[in-house]
Amino acid sequence: MKKCWRIHLRRDLMRYISEGLTPNRVRRIEDHLLDCGECRDTVARLRSGQRFAAQLPRITPQRDAWNAIEAAIDQMDAPAARPAEPSANAARWRSRLFAPRFALAAVAGAILLAVVFVTLHRHAAPELEPSGLKSLEAVDWDEFHPVHIRDIESNTKPHVVAEGYVSEVRVNDEDGDLSFRLVDNLGEQERFIVCEIIDPIRLKPPAVGSRVRVYGVSRYDGEHDHNWYEVHPVLNIEVVR
Repeated sequence: MKKCWRIHLRRDLMRYISEGLTPNRVRRIEDHLLDCGECRDTVARLRSGQRFAAQLPRITPQRDAWNAIEAAIDQMDAPAARPAEPSANAARWRSRLFAPRFALAAVAGAILLAVVFVTLHRHAAPELEPSGLKSLEAVDWDEFHPVHIRDIESNTKPHVVAEGYVSEVRVNDEDGDLSFRLVDNLGEQERFIVCEIIDPIRLKPPAVGSRVRVYGVSRYDGEHDHNWYEVHPVLNIEVVR
């Protein structure tokens, strides 16, 4: 199965199965799932973990322990003229804490929480961890489809490499991601590709005026104030001159 580099979509898969996305984001995720086997597999595993977590028994404490805790805090804050004898309530609470039944329940609860955490972390966390950068070492850059900036509108390949001059570099005010514009000629700005550098592949942005070769995922950004073609995310940058 081919590696999916649409990190901006993979970040939303957990919120997608939890129904926490806007209708527009849901449509983008579902359009992507039609063509991406890896993300369909990820969604299936996330839903399996969600069903597993929903089947776990809920543990409710038999009584609210806050009153005893608050009393102990007040006692610690009080001036200590002489060592105070433990009250009957404190002694009763201490005996319950060390009772075998309470200890077994606490151990069982801790094990249950650990199982839930490991299960969900195993399914969701690998998509966001910086260790995902290691997979770039195995990428064959020769497999990326060369595309000219002037021909980006007719491109149908998901993984592309484009070459051009960097006309500007920006930082997104909303998420802090870096982006730069790639043009054929610095004096001609009508045709361009917006290239976005996002986590976890945090590359150094190229200098304005340099000519670079950019590898990444091709997509069209149809937001009302955008309507342009992008390389998003950028996977590699080679400085040509």
